[in-house]
Amino acid sequence: MGTAPWIVNSEIYPLRYRGVGGGIVVVSNWMSNLIVSETFLTLTEALGFSGTFLLFAGFSFLGLVTIFFLVPGTKGLQFEEVEKMLEKGFKPNICCCNKPATDEEDSK
Repeated sequence: MGTAPWIVNSEIYPLRYRGVGGGIVVVSNWMSNLIVSETFLTLTEALGFSGTFLLFAGFSFLGLVTIFFLVPGTKGLQFEEVEKMLEKGFKPNICCCNKPATDEEDSK
């Protein structure tokens, strides 16, 4: 997933969980790197170079779509604001036609 785990990791966790969350992200990122490294030669023999890179591009595209819809935007927010947003419970806006929530709706 490239830089996404590192960027999200630095912004999304509350301070008290940042160490544990960071550890989990690092392990899962290196495990995915290991999976790619271990399967690359076998896949190139079975699918060829083009097929292998298309397969990995497909996984990357799925990851991009998942990140776009499920990871909250934290641009311009302080750490405390991000923590407050996540404590209230972040609900991803999966349908693009949903209107954004207003402050009045948040207080209900």
